[in-house]
This record gives sequence, C-alpha cells and structure tokens, in this order.
Amino acid sequence: MEKNSHVKIFLDSIELPLRIGIFDHEKNAPQRAVVDLELYADPKTYLKTVNLETIIDYGVLYEAIKAWAIRPQVQLIEDYLKELLDLCFEHEAVSACRASIRKLDVFGKDQGAGVEVFMHRADWV
Repeated sequence: MEKNSHVKIFLDSIELPLRIGIFDHEKNAPQRAVVDLELYADPKTYLKTVNLETIIDYGVLYEAIKAWAIRPQVQLIEDYLKELLDLCFEHEAVSACRASIRKLDVFGKDQGAGVEVFMHRADWV
C-alpha cells in the first residue's frame, strides 16, 4: 500500500484581472482569472521542524500572484504557471505542487477555461 501522508498548504480562488491571451480581443482589457495553488510537504519532516523561520509562507505566494494584475500583456497561462512552479519550489520543504489558472469568461459570462499542472520537485528540477 502506498503511503499518502502529506501536509497541504493552499491558496484558494484568488481572483484577479490579468492581461493575458493571444487574440486581439484579449489584448484590449484585462480578463477575470482565478488562481488556485496547493503545495505539498512531508509531514514527518515539515511538522516536526516547522517554526517562523522555516514555514512555507503562503502570504509570499499570494502577494506574488496578486502582483500579476499590474503586469503588461502575457500570452499564455503556462507562462504564469512556470513562474509559479519556480516560486513554489524555492522552498526546499515543498515536495510537490498543484497550480491552476483559469480565465473566467472565455466562452461567455462565467464560462471559463484554463490550465492545471501537478508537479513533483524531482520532475521540475
């Protein structure tokens, strides 16, 4: 039986306006987007050693994501996802992460589409 213990640190449903897309109509104004993020750590090591100096600080991740709202046009969701994965794996306690970004109004009001990735540290490095 596979051991499936983990600590999950997460940010849920961060909505922000993003200048994102490759089509002309996407370049005229920011689009509503939602970011979800989950970081996984080994509870055996993380919980036994966590303190204010070693904690995985979701506040830092939140601020980095919110700062995207003031950026110039980015073509692909995947560009943001790669940046987010880099940021997540900066913390050595993070063994894996799941990140998703979806544009909320792609096919009409509240009809979205997006990209999600789940990555282990060993596959990212």
